[in-house]
Order: sequence, then structure tokens, then C-alpha cells
Amino acid sequence: MSAVEELEGVTWDAVVVGTGMGGGTLGHELARLGRRVLFLERGYANAGAGALVGGYPEEAFDLAGVTDAEHDEHLARGGRNAQWFEDTTPGRRPKPFRPIVGSGVGGSSALYGMVTERFFREDFTPRENFSDTGDSTVPETWPVKYEELVPWYRKAERLYRVRGTADPLRPDDDTAALLPPGPVTPANAALAEHLTERGMNPYGLHVACEYQDGCQACQTFLCASGCKNHAGNICVEPAVRAYGAHLLDRTTAVRLEATRTRVTGVVARRLGSTHVFRGRVVVVAASALMTPVLLLNSASKEWPHGLANDHDLVGRNLMRHFVDVYLFRAGRGEPVRGQVKELSVNDFYRVDGEKYGTFQSMGHVPPYAFLVNSTRQNRRRLGPLRPLADRRWRPSVQERFVTMAAIMEDLPYADNRVLPGPGSTGGNGPFLELRYTVGAPDRRRHREFTRLLRSRLGRRPGSWLPPVHLSGADMNSALGHQCGTCRFGDDPRTSVLDRDNRAWGLDNLYVVDTSMLPSSGGINPSLTVAANALRVGQVIHESL
Repeated sequence: MSAVEELEGVTWDAVVVGTGMGGGTLGHELARLGRRVLFLERGYANAGAGALVGGYPEEAFDLAGVTDAEHDEHLARGGRNAQWFEDTTPGRRPKPFRPIVGSGVGGSSALYGMVTERFFREDFTPRENFSDTGDSTVPETWPVKYEELVPWYRKAERLYRVRGTADPLRPDDDTAALLPPGPVTPANAALAEHLTERGMNPYGLHVACEYQDGCQACQTFLCASGCKNHAGNICVEPAVRAYGAHLLDRTTAVRLEATRTRVTGVVARRLGSTHVFRGRVVVVAASALMTPVLLLNSASKEWPHGLANDHDLVGRNLMRHFVDVYLFRAGRGEPVRGQVKELSVNDFYRVDGEKYGTFQSMGHVPPYAFLVNSTRQNRRRLGPLRPLADRRWRPSVQERFVTMAAIMEDLPYADNRVLPGPGSTGGNGPFLELRYTVGAPDRRRHREFTRLLRSRLGRRPGSWLPPVHLSGADMNSALGHQCGTCRFGDDPRTSVLDRDNRAWGLDNLYVVDTSMLPSSGGINPSLTVAANALRVGQVIHESL
């Protein structure tokens, strides 16, 4: 009997599909409490031999000289999704794309920029924050209150060793669990002074970072220096090493077997073979994109429209934040290097009763090799310029600009959704279809947010020019904080999950990734997902 077959013969306390901030954190908590946990991860164990760390996978090859299969393998070794998606939004020409999302132990948290901020209190009563919600499905309230999540926020901050300083605009929030931040780089110190002079309140961004020697703020690629505290190294690896959990990487859950009231098995493919794993509880945390695909592909006689989908809500209400990038020219001092995810400003989170979002450090300008090798079209267009760019891009662009991101909350709409593609069941074609149209109220707020920012930012320090502004509001391929596709709530007619993240009508199925969010908030969701996973982990432990 093979090792995998032995794992098939065990009835686990919990089978956890996905190892990101939701699944990794919850699985660690259950294992720590003495429960038998099996993690299933579709990507690689990122610490393994051959992993591409310390830079973008695109820096390790020339797209003109590799096959499609070799390209896919490079992405997978870099912890990145290699599946093709397709944007089939009505009114647009269908467009295949591959977003930068994680696939490997730690999920997207292995790639994230380490920003681990709490949601605001008002995020838990979302509808009241908008003067115009149009035909949005944004709820009046969350099923849990901010105060209920506070102890779990604190626990998650300690678990992930979050560093930062207090936000002066949130004086009532406790910061006892935060570790002190590292020293501010000269470029960001000058930018913070400029923002303060312009009437804003910058503070030390909350990041799950160790600031080891050689730290490069490794956003969107795997960390080589041990700086990044993500779900893989903070939760999954200790759960396996210290608490007896088991991990199967390169294992894709393709379907859940279920009666009308219980999940009885997780059908998964691993290295060409099919296996069935069984648990007293099944936790799905495959991401807001992959989780609804798994549930919809689990249709059966008992669940003809897909698992947990009696009311046609699975996959709907997709949100993805609007992320605009602002590039500030640094002064003539030392080059912009090292950990630059240091500043945050929340003066625009809510202005005159209208909700916008946060303004925070984003990281380094990507290398030219990433731009060239991101698509074959880019390779044809930009490849001839690479010899020049290799000499000039880094000193003139990467080391001369600091970047800030304006993250604006988008509202949920029923028609913005994810659907399985033929590739999700082994056929030819995209793994999933994505449909997302910017709502009219969101577009109006985005214009106003942009106007507010431009008027307050003024010219950049040391220059007569304003910062360079790159808008991502209409880019469906830029999926930074996708969420909402299996929302939790108090009513099975308007939500997929109950307040404890258990699927309505199924006694032992839980979902704890960003798909559970009923509204997107105006800030990075990682810490909220981790805190909620700790809360749900305690619920599951007590139920077992």
C-alpha cells in the first residue's frame, strides 16, 4: 500500500482543501488542539527543491525560448497559478488570462505583500457607508460584529508576528499585539513628510514581516530571505512538523461527494491518479475563484445545481477591489531598495459619509523581465528593447520610484460571478470563466476617489510633476483581492454559509477563504480571513 493510499484509509478529523490564510490558519489551529488534519494543496510545497525564490519566475527564462509546458512549470515552481481563466463578461470580447494568484503551500499568502491590517468597524455594517448602492447586493450587516472578531484579530496578529504602528485615525483600536516596525527607508521618510504636509496622517503599515538581512519586499514572488510570514511557514509547516498534520501537495480536489446533509468524501487527482479522502469535517479554502468551481462541479442528484447552491448563490457576488498605482519619484539620495512596504494613509477611507478605501505602500516597480515575459504578446512587443532596458530600467525606474496603491472597495453584484470552465473537469479550455462589470455607483466613487487623491497629493517631493497614476479599475485580469463568491450571512436565501462559515444544509462543510466575505472592505483582507479562520477553528474543535 502506498503512502497516499494509507492516507485514504484514515477518517480525518478535518480534510482541509487549500493552504492559504484561511485553510492554513484553521488547519494549524485544529492540529494544535490535537485534531487529525490532512491538508490538500494543488500546488507545490514551495520550500522543495527547484522552487523559484527571491524573484519573479519571469526573470528565470525567456518566453521566446520555452514551450507552453515549460512556462507553466516555471510559474508553478514560483508558487504561481498556471491555469488559464477566461473573462467572458457580457459586452466584452472573451479574453484568456492568467492572474497572479498563488498555487502552492501558503496559497496567495506566499506571494502577498504581507499587509495584515484589520478591517474598520464600519466595514461590518457595509450598506450604510454608501450614498448609492444601485442594484448591489451589499448587506446591511455582517453576521458577526467587529467586537466579536477583536480577540481573534489580536491572536492572528501575534501568530503572524505583525509589525506596525497605530493608525492615528483609529485611536480606539488596540495595538498591543503589534511588534515594532523596521527603520523607514529614506524615500518613504521623505514621502511620509510630504503626505503630512499635505494634511494626511501616515503611519507604519501593518505587515507580517521579519525584516531579515536582504529583505526585498517580495510581493508577488516567493521570499528567499525568511522575511515573509505567510500561511505556509507560519501555519502549515509547523502543523506538520510539530502537531502531526499531513500535507499532500500537487493534489487537486475535483469534486466533493455528499448526501443531502453531509460531505462524505473529497475526490482528488494527484500525479495522474484519483483518490478519495474522508473527514468528519471538510474545510474548503481554495480561494474565492477556485472554491465556487469546486462546489459547482460537485453537483449530484441530491444537489442538482451544485453543492450548497440551492439558491443559485455559489460563485456570485464576486468582488476584486479597484487598485490604482501611484509612482512617486524619489529624491537624489540612496537608491530605493529593500523593504519599502512601510506607509499607510486612511484619510480617504470614509469622507463625508462616502466610503472609498486605503492608500498604502505597494512595493517595488517590477523588473523589465517580468513585463517582457508575462505574455507572448508582450515578448514580441517589448523583447527587442530588453538589451537597453537591462542597462537602464533598474537604475532609472526600479531604484528611483516608490509606489503607493489606492485600494477602493467595490460592491457585490449578483451578475458578477465565477463559473467552471471545461478545464476544471479535465477538458480543453479555461479552468474557469469570470464575469465582472464595474457597477455605476462604483465607477462614480472611483472617479471621486481619484479626484480627491490627486488634489491632496499635489506634486511629488523634489519635482514639479504630480505622481504617475496607473488605474486598474477596469482590469479584470488584475485580481488582487478577489472575494465574496460564497458569502456568509444569517439567511440561507441570501448567503451560502451561516455565521460560523458552515454551508447551509450541510452539517460538516465549512468555507474559510475570502469567498466568505459579504463585502470587500476598503483594505487588504488577509488578516480578517486569518482571524475568522481562528474563530471558526474553535467552533469546529468544539463540534468535534
